[in-house]
Amino acid sequence: MQDRELKGVSRLVRALLVVTCFALMVVAPTAVVRAASDPFAHCEGPSAPRSIGVVACRREPAPELGGTTAFEYYVPPGCAAHRCPTLYLLHGFGGDLTSMLGTPADPSAWVAALAHRPGVSPYATSQPWRYADQRKWKPAPAIDMVLVAPDGRTVPGGFGPGPLLDGFWADWNPRYAEGGSDAAYSTPPPRFASYVVDELVPFVEHHLGVASGRAHRALDGESLGGYGSYAIGLLHPDEWSTIGADSGIMNILLGPGLATPSPQGVPGVLPPAQLPAVLLPAPLGAPVPLSALPGPAANIGVVLYAFGDPVADESYYLARQPVDLALNAAAFHGRRQSLMIRGFSNDTVPRMASDFSLPGYLTSQAFEDLVLPTNIEMNQAFSQAGVAQHYELHPGIHEDAYWNPWLRAQVVAQYAVVKHWDGTGHPPPNPTTFSYVSGAKDFTVWGWHLTVNRAVDETLRLTDVSCNGLTLRGTGVVTVTVPRRCNPTHHALRVVTVDLGPSMPVNQTTGADTLPGYGRTVHIDLR
Repeated sequence: MQDRELKGVSRLVRALLVVTCFALMVVAPTAVVRAASDPFAHCEGPSAPRSIGVVACRREPAPELGGTTAFEYYVPPGCAAHRCPTLYLLHGFGGDLTSMLGTPADPSAWVAALAHRPGVSPYATSQPWRYADQRKWKPAPAIDMVLVAPDGRTVPGGFGPGPLLDGFWADWNPRYAEGGSDAAYSTPPPRFASYVVDELVPFVEHHLGVASGRAHRALDGESLGGYGSYAIGLLHPDEWSTIGADSGIMNILLGPGLATPSPQGVPGVLPPAQLPAVLLPAPLGAPVPLSALPGPAANIGVVLYAFGDPVADESYYLARQPVDLALNAAAFHGRRQSLMIRGFSNDTVPRMASDFSLPGYLTSQAFEDLVLPTNIEMNQAFSQAGVAQHYELHPGIHEDAYWNPWLRAQVVAQYAVVKHWDGTGHPPPNPTTFSYVSGAKDFTVWGWHLTVNRAVDETLRLTDVSCNGLTLRGTGVVTVTVPRRCNPTHHALRVVTVDLGPSMPVNQTTGADTLPGYGRTVHIDLR
């Protein structure tokens, strides 16, 4: 019965994905701007004095994107003389830096939520959408948290196949970039996740007078930005106190039941020695002529540049999808989880007659139809990983009218678990035990540094990591550098190297790492 239900969900998601693509191509307003002019010329320079109490924008050098980008920010009056925590807000598909905070003349509901709330609590009414207009909200206790909303598009003159294309909040697949095996554009790949963590956050903490460090950082996003929030947050759980998502899509192109059968051989059988790596052909891959696609349809094609072919590059998807990274939130100090997660999505049912007359109604309906199954799958993944998530199912479709009433509650909840300028707040402590999965061959998490020497792309699983030991599962030769805090009496770091055995000659596909005989599971006792 369960298999039949999953197949039904798979067919539904495939159909909805097609509907979404056609809706975007036919009815959505044009979101792709191909002009090479500077879209950020009106923004402040990198070192300009910060603005207080008004939505402003700031230019920023972004080497990970190959040029200059910009972000909007809002510093509430209560933060004028204090170093406040920061909530980073990621916009959705087809958006830009103005999508989350609005404009100086028309601030968004996110800005309003810092000092106002709906006239009636959305939890106390059966029609919360009636209270979506933030201009009619009532004053509420001020929340002293700075808002920062980056622009998630390729930059003019920077990396990627063209300017102002959706970046999907991901580090793009190098296979289709300059020097890659199937190069489709002549620059290095833009790296949006790395930009957020390694460039945006340090720039904001240096230039905007905010508090620095994980205890003062929160991350959230809407729609595709919700994907970005969970993906970036789970890839870097040691950078944030809390992550959130509002109707976020949790599984790009790999909806429930869409995973392809693994071609990696018979379960339980591994080669006796490492075979030469073979790169599978990419029939749906990145060499899609974006110039031939109308308007925002180009952004649909861009997903194949960002992640690659959904079959041949499945390993790239698996290492970047929230549903496949749920284990990374399994980090605990005693019983307290080290990353607070809070998200919501809508039930896909329009509630207002005016919904059907919206120019983008088909898109809004299709997007929420696509989002809901991936959120259900995300909830299941967190549950299986033993991770707590606060998730709410709200009424409506993929529209601000159905999101805005809930933003005050979202901000209040995330603000509660960051450290405030006056010393209050309850940021979660660093973990004493954690688990983590990564497709990177060189990474650091919670102070542990690992390198992996293997011929193909696949994930490595770390479980029950503590100063007493850890368990590794995967293939290749893994070198673990133990953080000094685990051995404080010695100045030298402890380095352990483990051979997990040969991998298959092709990149990982769904389920390969769960096969009983695939790779090795090795426990390292550090005591």
